[in-house]
Amino acid sequence: MKSKINKPGILEVAALLSTIFFFGAMNSGSFLAFLFLYLAPLPLFILGLKKDSPWGGLVGAIGAILIFFVTTPQMSLIYLLAVAAPATYFCEKATSRSDPPHQDWYSLSNLAIFLVVPPIFVFILVSTYFWVHGQGLGAMLLEKTNAIVDLYIVALKDRGHTINPSISLQLEAMKETFSNTAPALIAIFWMTLIVLNGLLAQSILKKAKRNERSVFAIREIEVPRILAITFLLIIVVASFSAGQLGYILTNLAAILAFPVMLAGLGVLHILASKTNYSGSILFVLYLIVTFSRWAAILVVMVGIIDHFLKLRGRFQANNIQ
Repeated sequence: MKSKINKPGILEVAALLSTIFFFGAMNSGSFLAFLFLYLAPLPLFILGLKKDSPWGGLVGAIGAILIFFVTTPQMSLIYLLAVAAPATYFCEKATSRSDPPHQDWYSLSNLAIFLVVPPIFVFILVSTYFWVHGQGLGAMLLEKTNAIVDLYIVALKDRGHTINPSISLQLEAMKETFSNTAPALIAIFWMTLIVLNGLLAQSILKKAKRNERSVFAIREIEVPRILAITFLLIIVVASFSAGQLGYILTNLAAILAFPVMLAGLGVLHILASKTNYSGSILFVLYLIVTFSRWAAILVVMVGIIDHFLKLRGRFQANNIQ
């Protein structure tokens, strides 16, 4: 007898309710709510990547409609564009076959490239809007950041805390760094949201033996030549640019670095698999990359080096030998 969870409609309803709960929880503003927000795409990915389950896109659309009535139209639009639509597209492509003869699964490298398209489009659109209206996006973000930090300082002083010069300098540095890189940070947050939930959903389905795609691993991701060259050119031009152009190019370079970093992580996955402690090594690696931008930069460099020197091919050849 089939369990209730396998009956048609049960899993879809559970996914619908859970994705709405995870996304709507961020209204509470707590740290736990932030973790729930990070899991908002997971139910849709589980549906979309599951074997014989064509309802992921429909569940996402219904979720957006329900959020429209439960919260606000703005929240519904954010859910639709940032969660439901990307998750549906990602799952549709990930579970499809490549061009004829339709023997291989759709390339994860192409999906990695897709990840940078929405944030770049939104960033350029928003930057153009503020430029047309006479205020750059960076200046606007700095103004908002100054207001938030000023409120924070006032709150500290009201509680009797003294703001010494060193703390003031740190706050100024934080304000400048955030305003200069906020678009890239938001984009990386969203791209990480999609990647982690996709990998987690595939892992859950694989353990339950309900996965449509057999292999779904970061080690499959490679950087195409056009992306690698574009990324390096933008870095070079950004190094000699200032003002609005420098601001745009710097954030574009940071966004394009994400798929390059995924390729670098793929190489490190292959290296870790050569040892008996791959799980522990990868755990420490991801922990360091999460909290250290310099470690992330090194992984990006590995991705670029791999593209030109074909590191993963050499490592895999050594495994065969």
